Amino acid sequence: MRVKPFFSTTALIFGILVTTSPKLSSETQNAPKPAGTKSAAKAGALPAIWKSQTSGKEYRVKVEDDLFTAEWVNIPPDAAKQGRYIRTQCRRSASRWIGTSRLLLGCQLSNGNMKLCPLILRFEVDFISPDRITGGGENLKDFDCGTCEIRKTGWGPFTWTPKK
Repeated sequence: MRVKPFFSTTALIFGILVTTSPKLSSETQNAPKPAGTKSAAKAGALPAIWKSQTSGKEYRVKVEDDLFTAEWVNIPPDAAKQGRYIRTQCRRSASRWIGTSRLLLGCQLSNGNMKLCPLILRFEVDFISPDRITGGGENLKDFDCGTCEIRKTGWGPFTWTPKK
């Protein structure tokens, strides 16, 4: 049974937690900081809450050393009761931050029941400054809610700005 996700799939990916293992080689430890991230990577240099210009979702963002994390914070009460989340974790790789977003997607079945599907989607950050975070992420193009099967994905850009 194929069913469209309950909410916009393009907005779905932007702000999910990624789990990757850190590399401890001297090459990684001494890698130059990417453009746009040098000053922003300092503790406290970035605003804590960022708003996606694509989805309207708000994320708590942290950048510490070579680790970028974001977690969805303005979760609607019904979604929070269901345990839904979006968590992203990326590691610095050359001039970008590359990782994944983990989410618990709520989608509606054809019988009207809600089903929760855990998903992992690719996520990349291209630029970080105190005023803007940009990048791209995988989004769902064809998804089977009944089996939680991702059949086809696409790639979409995102821009986050500090919450005002």
